[in-house]
Amino acid sequence: MKKILFSVFSLFAILMTNGQNLTKVKEAITAKKYAEANTQLDEFINNPKYQKNAELYFIKAKMYSEIAADSNQLKNYPNAVEVSLENFKKAYTTDNAKFTMFVTLEGAQPLYNVYAVPYNKGVKELDAKEYDKSLKSLQLADLSGRFIFERGLGLAAIDTNLTFYTGYAALLGGQEDVAAGYFTKLANLNIADKGFEDVYKNLMIYHFNKSNIADFEKYRAQGAKNYPKEEYFTYDEVMFINDMKDKDERMKRIEAKVASDPKNIDAMSILAEILFGRLFDQDNPYYKTDAEYDAGEARLVDLYNKMSAVSPEDGLMPYNVGVVYVNKAFEMNNKISDINDKIRKFNDSQKPDKTGKIPPPPKELTTQREELRSKQLVAYDKGLPYLLKAQPMLEKKVSDKSIAQTYKKLISILIDIYSSKRQLAKLPADKTKFEAEENKWNKEYDRVSNIHN
Repeated sequence: MKKILFSVFSLFAILMTNGQNLTKVKEAITAKKYAEANTQLDEFINNPKYQKNAELYFIKAKMYSEIAADSNQLKNYPNAVEVSLENFKKAYTTDNAKFTMFVTLEGAQPLYNVYAVPYNKGVKELDAKEYDKSLKSLQLADLSGRFIFERGLGLAAIDTNLTFYTGYAALLGGQEDVAAGYFTKLANLNIADKGFEDVYKNLMIYHFNKSNIADFEKYRAQGAKNYPKEEYFTYDEVMFINDMKDKDERMKRIEAKVASDPKNIDAMSILAEILFGRLFDQDNPYYKTDAEYDAGEARLVDLYNKMSAVSPEDGLMPYNVGVVYVNKAFEMNNKISDINDKIRKFNDSQKPDKTGKIPPPPKELTTQREELRSKQLVAYDKGLPYLLKAQPMLEKKVSDKSIAQTYKKLISILIDIYSSKRQLAKLPADKTKFEAEENKWNKEYDRVSNIHN
């Protein structure tokens, strides 16, 4: 009993002594004269006589906690939370027993402010898409939370919601490695609460992009077990390849997939889409020479032919090959038009000779035009057999709206091809033959034009 009374008396003595020295400081804090109070506190703290006084740090921490909780005051002290947490830590390291005593006497609310304020701020910043700010705020809340928990003053070892928000702020801010660290903490808890399935989804994507296939499969299995109704965890890896942001790595991975699984139509389709884009990107041509282009074209045609072998009833494969050749021919129209413009301007600038004749256009221009027309006809002739092969196959499936649109596009292409061949034909018999084909496909287009309209 005497020991207890002595302890209480000692505590009272400590409080009285410090209270006498800090009366002005506390009065300034009560009056919200924070700058004045801070100056007085720093005078105490910078005095060697008081540097081991835990109460000074605790009062400063409490003051800045009060500032942090006041949105109006926080504008003038944007680092209030950091300063408060730093001084709570100093109070604890200076004298952990007195720190615990102060928390018991004063209440834990000032300590919880340095956790709740940045937490709420970080969530608002996340909603506002201020991801870098949000990450900083949420990480600060996590630091405060760890300090509170490790002192045995409440909270949990891991705040799952805070960890999730922090991971998402990092992810959306482009810091994928940081995000993976937070999501991994949650996965290590084997979290299975509603709304946390994205933890496993993001870890799958992260490790897939890093080529950590073992970890990819690990989190896929964990996610599937915890969320058995979530279809995402059953997706084929081809879908993950297709979603990769790194184009070079995406190409490398899809090529490897096609090589290892040569009958995987989904993988082959993605590769075909990439190769097709390379052929016809006019704004930023991928192939720099005709030889490179021809090699790229041959590779794509070969791929479509392999896809046709896997799925022989699919008319889209021969159709796509036909489009590859025909698009090349159609692109030549622009070059031919440019030459025709030059020839027209030349003719307009010329005067008739004595016989009334206008000098012929430069042979260089007419030769270029004939060469292009010749190449155009070659391209048409390469594409035609594939389009004609695809026509009856697609016609059988016009009940499908998307197939019907493709079928009408195919017929339109056939009309354009035969119209061009008719115009370029030199023999009357050829003109008659191509005109008949043109009319035939015009009638077919009229027949199917109103399908699904």
